[in-house]
Amino acid sequence: MTSGQTPWAAFGAVLRIWRDRRGISLRRLAEQIRWDHSVIARWEQGRNPPSADAIKALEGALDTGGELTEVALRAQAMEVERLRGEIRRLQGRTLPATPQNAKDDEMERRAAMQVLAALGTTAVVPPSAIQTILSGVNRAIGDRDDFGLDEWERTVWEYGFRTNSGPLGALIGEVTADIVEVKRLLDGNPTSSLRTGLLRTIAGLNQVLAGELTHMQAPSEARQAHATARRAADASGDRDLRVAVRAGQAWNAFASGEHPRIVLRRLDDALRIAGGAPSAGLANAHAGRAFVLASQAAAGRSDEDAAVAALHDLRDVFERLPGSATEDELSIWGFAERALRFSEAHTFALTGHKREAEQAIAQAFVLYPPELVHGLANLRLIQAYTLIRDHDVPQGLDHAMTSLQGPPITPARRQMTGQVINGLPEKARTLPAAQELRATLAASSASLRAV
Repeated sequence: MTSGQTPWAAFGAVLRIWRDRRGISLRRLAEQIRWDHSVIARWEQGRNPPSADAIKALEGALDTGGELTEVALRAQAMEVERLRGEIRRLQGRTLPATPQNAKDDEMERRAAMQVLAALGTTAVVPPSAIQTILSGVNRAIGDRDDFGLDEWERTVWEYGFRTNSGPLGALIGEVTADIVEVKRLLDGNPTSSLRTGLLRTIAGLNQVLAGELTHMQAPSEARQAHATARRAADASGDRDLRVAVRAGQAWNAFASGEHPRIVLRRLDDALRIAGGAPSAGLANAHAGRAFVLASQAAAGRSDEDAAVAALHDLRDVFERLPGSATEDELSIWGFAERALRFSEAHTFALTGHKREAEQAIAQAFVLYPPELVHGLANLRLIQAYTLIRDHDVPQGLDHAMTSLQGPPITPARRQMTGQVINGLPEKARTLPAAQELRATLAASSASLRAV
């Protein structure tokens, strides 16, 4: 490794060689493994280490015969050796023996054991272990301000994309490690402007963590993460972030089964803070209201006019959104046109507006990027519901089963599958396909509870 290179430079070079060998562009590879092309570019540049899931996906897409995994293990071994050398160099420097230092040392020892255990097997070293050790080295150096807010913002955005496209709960370890690191930076008495940026980062990271915990059916832990995100957003003074955090919390709460009235109160709080100022968070709040009210209307507990009115409010905000919000098609932080069409499709389907629902579904399918596997599966469920309401039960049940046989079932998809089942005519509920749909849904819930 030459001076200035990272241990991951060799991995990046090998990745580029295999991509060129297979004749695959960055964007095509991104579509295949469902990671953003800019993230893959940073892997090739040796700037960021890929996760274990990413390496597995790359191996599958490029068929390298295990070469990428071998290079990754070597990079991790080099990283550990570099850290060992750094720690030896710093052994002469002493820090005050405080209880906190003792706790930090214990965390670093546990992280080191994780690294050594992984290096002795074919497993990939947990990124959180490397990050914990790096944090200890930085603390020993005293280089507490060697970070960039721009990089943290990009990290939060990437998490916002990966939670929309990756396996359920896969980000929990990485995000938690980053939260610990940002907390350490906050403890270092940063300047006022840096503190504000770090608070924004903490809010974003906890928002992602809360969503991942919701996916894993851990509502209590998700509420704690949401509470931290809300406090950090409020402390940052960023109005749009405060709105976005509250809207996200309401969506997750509804998917977790919280009472609709409580969810609507959370959304009203977001609307109050926004004060009409257009933002992606405000659009998400109106979309959430339409979603909840349409679900209530389908269950006979609400007037469908209220759901359609919420949809009109959403359209008004969408027309006034800045380009930074509508052009972000991949992450939870934007509100692109595909999100608007999805909201229209769901609202119109559940309120019985067949023609409008079909039109919105068709538009949404055209606009949805293939990386957003969870959203596409949800869209198929909306289509299934529309078909069933249009008396095409066999095809509707087929669409619903296709949705459940794709990516792991999120709480939102579980809820929407329930709407499909409840929308079946009485005679159709005993059909083998309907029974299979219920059994698949129940098996998914049981498997998550066992995790």
